[in-house]
Formats: sequence, C-alpha cells, structure tokens
Amino acid sequence: MSEIFLDDFSDGVWTKYAGNPVIRRDQPWAESHYICEPNLLYVDGLFRVWFSQMFPANGKTAVGYATSPDGLRWTKHPENPVLTSDQVEIHRPYVIRHDGRYFLFAVDDEYGKRGPATMRRWSSADGLTWGGEQLVMTADQAWEGRGLSNMSVVVDASGRWHMLYTSDCGVGGNFGYAWSDDGLRWTKHEGNPVIRNLYGGDPFLAKIGDCFYAWHSEAMAGSLRIVCRRSSDMVNWEVIGGRTQINYTQPWERGVPPEDGGTVNSWYGHLTDATLCEAGGRVFMMYQGAQTPFGMATFNGTLADLAKRLEKPPLARWEPSPSGMVEGGTLKLADNDSDRTPLVVRIPGLREAYLLKTRLRCYHGPTHRVSVVMRYANANTFARLWLHDSGQVFYQECLNGLFSLPQPLGRAPIADDAWHDWEVRVAGRAVVLAIDGRPVGQTQSSDKLVRELTDKPVYVGFSTHDTWAEIASLRVEE
Repeated sequence: MSEIFLDDFSDGVWTKYAGNPVIRRDQPWAESHYICEPNLLYVDGLFRVWFSQMFPANGKTAVGYATSPDGLRWTKHPENPVLTSDQVEIHRPYVIRHDGRYFLFAVDDEYGKRGPATMRRWSSADGLTWGGEQLVMTADQAWEGRGLSNMSVVVDASGRWHMLYTSDCGVGGNFGYAWSDDGLRWTKHEGNPVIRNLYGGDPFLAKIGDCFYAWHSEAMAGSLRIVCRRSSDMVNWEVIGGRTQINYTQPWERGVPPEDGGTVNSWYGHLTDATLCEAGGRVFMMYQGAQTPFGMATFNGTLADLAKRLEKPPLARWEPSPSGMVEGGTLKLADNDSDRTPLVVRIPGLREAYLLKTRLRCYHGPTHRVSVVMRYANANTFARLWLHDSGQVFYQECLNGLFSLPQPLGRAPIADDAWHDWEVRVAGRAVVLAIDGRPVGQTQSSDKLVRELTDKPVYVGFSTHDTWAEIASLRVEE
C-alpha cells in the first residue's frame, strides 16, 4: 500500500499550560460571585493583569489586579479591588498602556436599568491608583440598542486611537468601530456595525504590521469559542487562522465549582475574553474557561510570527468544524456535539479499498466513547467504529440522520486513558479492525450505506461523546 494522506498534528499554534487555570476566585472579601474579563500586559519585566470582580462591599462590579514573574504563577494585589465606585459600575474593563500611562475603559449600567449603558475612561501612573474619570462614549447609533458593552482599544504608530466595541448585552452579535486622536473624543464609523449577526463579543484588538487583529468569542455548536479576525481598515473583517483559535481541550474549561474558585453564577460552558501580550520571544494568551476562572496558552514566537503562522492554520485540510484543536502535537476533541457532526477530512483520490491508521486515547470524561469514522458522506450518512467505555467496540451506521443499533465487533483493553493504535481496513463492504496489532473483529457495511456513498468523495475522521479524546496521527493508505 502507498500513503496518500498523513496528518501528524505537528502544526499547532497554541499550547495550553498543563497547570491551568492560573487564576481562580480566592479573595472572598473582594470576589463575591466571579472574576472575569482579564486584561494582560507585560511591563518592566512583569506580567500584569486587571480583571473584573463582583465586590461584595457595595455589590458593584470593580477591578482587581494581579502580577506574575512568568505568566503562570500569579499573586493578587492584597488591597483589591484597585478601582471601585459607589456611583457607577466599572463593568467590562479594558486596560492599555500608552505614553507611560495606563488607561482603563469600562461601561456603567450595562444592562440598561437606568438608560442606555455608557462608557467611561480612567488613567493611572502605576495601574493601582486610578483617577481622571471621564465619560467618553454614549449609545447614539440605532444598532446600539440598550447601550455599550465590551470594548478593546489600540493606539497605532501615528498616535490614533482605534476601538472595536460591542453593544446591547443580552442580544449581542454586532461590533462597532470608533477612532480618536486623544482617547477621549471618539468618532464612530457611520457604517457600523462592522461585524454583524453573530453571538459573541469581548474582543482583544492588536495592530500587527499593516493589519488589525481581533480575537473574540463566537458561538458554535451551542458554546462560545475563541476565534480571530483580521482587517486592514477596521471596517472589513475576515476570519483567519482556522475556525477556532481556542477550543475545549482541558476539563476545567467546562466549569469549576464555586468551592474550587469557579463562579457562583451559571455561566458554564463558554470560552471567552482572550487577552494577549508578547514577552521573551513568546506570545501569551490569557482567557476564560466557562467564563471563569482564567487559563493561559502560549505561542513560541513574536506577534509578527503569530500573524504569519495563522496564514496556514492547523486542520486547514479538514472540513470546517467547531470541534477539535491541535495542541502540543496532537489533535484534541471534547465536544459531545461531534458525536452527530464528526470532524472529518476528505481524502482525494480514495476509492473502495483503503487502510486507516490512527493513534488515539481518551484522557478524561465520565465515559470512553470515541468514534473512528471510516465512511462518511454528510452528518446524516456515515459509518463509525465506536469505542464504548466497557471496552467493547461497536460498528454503527447513521442513515437519514438515524443511528442503527450498535453491532458488537469485539473487545479490546482500550478504555484505560492510554495510547492505542487502531488499524481499520476497508474493502468494499468489508470492514476489519485491529488494535495494538491484534485482531478485534470484522463486519459488513449495509448495502444501503454503500449505495449512498457510491461515487461520493471519501471522508474519514473522529467524534466523541462525554469524553475527551486525543489523536496523535492519522494515516490513510491505499
């Protein structure tokens, strides 16, 4: 046989820290309900992060502060919160550093209880003592609805301030653009919104070379994930770097109990609020898992290297999917929805006889239910080998959106969180499975499925259900 497809998943962009989360809710006197919305900077050899916290003293959202020597070990300021107010909320904070000073933007009354939410700005010499509060933006465009929400600000080399912001929390899905010469008086783009009709928000804006980049959350398959967009003019935006930048690969990202430093609110299941900085030849991304607490991912290279790397993202040959993330030299899957919509790749030129080889393991979850999809036309028509957590392997078909009864194929000691090598041989209707070099069983695909797939391209792939699976490689030979 000759090899016609190989993906060893060595082209990952981000590597998540194995010790995530790096910051939890653990100052009871300063964090009554949650921490969220981190803003990461690297200044004078120290990582610094400002974040939103619910301050129990006045029941309003305030700003916390923490520092780290390496981006991984964090110490919160003992006098948190560093910015609070009895007059206004300091919600959705965003911190930048410009001309030796820190500037913090935030919104008041985000949910519009007293009127459309407004945006204010504070400044500080050290990031701890804040003053100069000024109203800088109100909701005066029709699309802004109940007011302003998330924002991100960057100052370009000419000194012009650029802002990407969202509005109308609770509806979301639209981003506006505004610019300023001093960070106080802002002009909104007349054609706002510049990004439309998606559920998501919390942008992080960076100017890299001649382009603007925005990392933000976007809903896919029922959950928020972190994506990246690029623009040359802050008006016309395109998604780059693949379907998702940060996807579910670590169990804490689905939720952390309050007693372990998670939120006391029911915000589980979303990845949001990416914030990036460059330090020591690496790019650090802090983000929220389940909207609290905070995790860290890194890229080996500069921001300029990252922008170039995103031109050829991982899984570029695979079909667009909300599932899966290449990380640390492996493909990781942790989405129950992928059980119905597998992550698949088209194998050009493949016909009726081929050998699929893959190395995989289940590394977390209440079950060990992972599928190797070896015949696929669409989400309603495919066949799979399905590992059950009992150690039983089943053959199963999906026709017209309905799964057939699982057909036992054989047993294998593979539901054990260890790596195992699968070999699936397909020849016409025949399907033969071996694992770790030992025969497991064989079966026949139904005539109806084979007819459905006749003259259609061949796709193969993976899916999971209530488990977290890791794939080291996929090889197809003919």
